Amino acid sequence: MRPNYLIEIGSEKFSLEDGSDVVSVKVIRNIGLPTDSCEVFLVGKKDYSFKRDDQVRVQLGYDEKLVPVLSGFVDNIEHGITTVRLTALGPAVDLLRLRLDRVYLNQTAGKIVSNLAQEVDLKIKEVSDGINLPMYVVDYAANAYEHILRLAERCNFDAYITDDERLVFKEWNGGERHRLEYGKEIIRVEELDFSPLYVGARVYGESPASIRGSDTFHWLTKQEVKGEAGRDVALSMHDPAIKDKETAETVAKAKLYKLKYTFAVVVETVGKPEIKLGDTLALTGIPGSAINGELEVRGIEHYLSKVKGFTTRINCWMKG
Repeated sequence: MRPNYLIEIGSEKFSLEDGSDVVSVKVIRNIGLPTDSCEVFLVGKKDYSFKRDDQVRVQLGYDEKLVPVLSGFVDNIEHGITTVRLTALGPAVDLLRLRLDRVYLNQTAGKIVSNLAQEVDLKIKEVSDGINLPMYVVDYAANAYEHILRLAERCNFDAYITDDERLVFKEWNGGERHRLEYGKEIIRVEELDFSPLYVGARVYGESPASIRGSDTFHWLTKQEVKGEAGRDVALSMHDPAIKDKETAETVAKAKLYKLKYTFAVVVETVGKPEIKLGDTLALTGIPGSAINGELEVRGIEHYLSKVKGFTTRINCWMKG
């Protein structure tokens, strides 16, 4: 198979068939990091028509089978002596720039996220409800994307933008499943055990609404709003957005669920544009490896150049 690509920048298109000026292209996408990005190096002896804020679409693959891997806009253009370096960013930048003063009453986390996405005209692929919050404050202390990530953490959800510029806010369900074989597709594997010191989670809320109903706000009380999950050595946290015991317990379970992911794996393989964020990866044939379960894909880096060919670096995690 011959690596192939189609890169659209503004009104210009670059592909292998037309003797393209593309020297290399790198695409980086992650769950939980601020925004997706792309770096393209072009031959610098031509005048290109594209400019900042132009639409960018990147497809990678083999022969005639191309897969979309990023959609965004031109953020910066640098002209060198022999090359032009173009950087593009994903639509999450609009959420990073958005700061609001707003109070949400009796809304689910998903409804709040959907409303924030509407503020920047971001399309939605799938947004689940998650926990219900009697009151949630969005203020200038954090941008909209930070609030979305905080809500995702409370619900045990993933939050990211798809390659076609749509928002996902939901619990991981496995996605598409892929199997890679060592010595055939896998070039390199790095394993990291980061087992936490904690085997439990404890969450303290702000108000005793569980006693009088989740729609009440009695700020001063002797009654404690607390949720616990796991064993004694617990990670404790205070969350003023939580007003009742049931929600505190749900958030504690979400925190404990994340603490159980104690194994990180970085896999470098031949180009795999079909692997997406939130997919499941299984590795086989790795000698002496402790990897014996399903890996959740958390980050992807595609790199294609005339010198090094087409490779994909996949960041995953797995429960210990």
